[in-house]
Amino acid sequence: MEKEGDYFSAELQGVKSGDLYWLNVDGKLFPDPLSRFQPRGVDGPSMLIDTTKFEWSSYHRETQSTEDTVLYEVHIGTFTRKGTYRDAENRIAYLKDLGVDALEIMPLSQSYGSRNWGYDGVFPFAPAYSYGSPSDLAHFIDKCHLAGLSCLLDVVYNHMGPIGNVFPSLAPYFSKKYSTPWGEAINLDGPYSNGVREMYLSNLSYWVEEYHFDGFRFDSTQNIYDSSPKHFLSELTDHAAALSTKLDSKILMIAESDKNDANIVRAKDACGMGFDCVWADDLHHSFHSYITGEKNGYYSDYGNLSDIAYTIEHGFLFDGKYSKYLKNNRGTHFSGENPSSLVVALQNHDQIGNRRLAERISTLASFEEIKLGASVFILTPFTPMIFMGEEYGETSPFWFFMQSDDKEFAKKVDFGRRSEFKDFNWQGKIIDPSSEEAFMQSKLKWNFDSRNRQMLSLYKDLILIRKRYLKKPVRNNYNVSIDGSVIKIVYEPTGITVTHNFGSEGIKVQGEVLLNTSCTKYGGQNMDLGTIEEPGSIVHTSVHN
Repeated sequence: MEKEGDYFSAELQGVKSGDLYWLNVDGKLFPDPLSRFQPRGVDGPSMLIDTTKFEWSSYHRETQSTEDTVLYEVHIGTFTRKGTYRDAENRIAYLKDLGVDALEIMPLSQSYGSRNWGYDGVFPFAPAYSYGSPSDLAHFIDKCHLAGLSCLLDVVYNHMGPIGNVFPSLAPYFSKKYSTPWGEAINLDGPYSNGVREMYLSNLSYWVEEYHFDGFRFDSTQNIYDSSPKHFLSELTDHAAALSTKLDSKILMIAESDKNDANIVRAKDACGMGFDCVWADDLHHSFHSYITGEKNGYYSDYGNLSDIAYTIEHGFLFDGKYSKYLKNNRGTHFSGENPSSLVVALQNHDQIGNRRLAERISTLASFEEIKLGASVFILTPFTPMIFMGEEYGETSPFWFFMQSDDKEFAKKVDFGRRSEFKDFNWQGKIIDPSSEEAFMQSKLKWNFDSRNRQMLSLYKDLILIRKRYLKKPVRNNYNVSIDGSVIKIVYEPTGITVTHNFGSEGIKVQGEVLLNTSCTKYGGQNMDLGTIEEPGSIVHTSVHN
């Protein structure tokens, strides 16, 4: 290879898509760190992939406005029994009928082994072989677009996995100045960091232009360290904006951050980072702690009904308040920002998979409490996200799982997982994350008894009400009140009121009732739609004069 500037390149004749190859570096063979496919895993040869050969039915993108989007988080390997892109296509019509707008797909970049959450990727351009071929992935996205579903990709730009990572052997991609909970941080501000930044920017372009992804969720942005005058996160959103202009289609940018920092979604002209949305956990933690009674670990900061009301009203519960768990102040004020820029979820992969027994809320709360939770999260002013299977009350756990032939490494992972639970005082036997059992138990069962059908019917109707009555202008003008065990949200422009009863004392509302979670349609016993005598929610209009 010849050096040209800071890069090495070579042009080869007579090669074709599907050919296998290695890089020979000082006599040692490496797979290409920018490989487009690793058909034999992280230790095998790289494969040339001609993405121009993908067959697209339409280049039309189905990106929804972030203002009115309902997200659906999915792990391809556990979404269906076969765990492939092709098998997932059989559920597209179901998802469209549910009413969601965009799939948020957990990371696809090739990791070690054939089963993994995806956050240990070491080939950022290579979709994991265990889910199917690159053309299968393109076909899946194409089918989603034809059905009117956007596809967002979860990407990891804060670290790389510990096994199969060839980047350190080729250039200074990692920083000695910082560290993350998973190892060395990415070198974004040290010597030769220009090339590292350019690689990640080109990765973003690659998934958009060659696979037609409509946007991204960026993992753990608080662990993307950069002391440059222009932070890399800001450079990412600028790059996405330029891509959006080029393609005449909005590229959605969602950040994960535990900082409760409103600046990440603030507009660039207001000195913000310019992300469209950020994951916000305060509502989940407040609701979960109140319903389940869990008060250990980070749940020690939550648990009062007033926490739920405050979070709905202000966006963040910790908006500069002192955190007993962290032992310092946390967060900034969110009030005044766009409510749609907060992504909230009753469940997500972290809040299930990072539990000792990986339990879903369906096994921790009553049927009525779960229906209440669905109403709380879908009918807030924020952007709701549903975790796969939640909508029908799936009971399968979602374990943290991985596969490694290195037994010592697997033991370290198992030990690390156990140590993470020490603050929570959870009990029960943990399954070995490297076991096939952990993976197989995490697959959705797709069983539908009467309760499952009633829950699914509720989710469909909640999404329909949100889209019909709570569009953006309505959701930006609301007030929240709390009285005893009842929280009310009144959307002022329409007079639509969402009344959440967290107690068992009966309440009665006035006006036209649009939905009552305790009615017989959703498995309840109430014949009077204006009354609720158990935990649940009623959506109703203002009293008619």
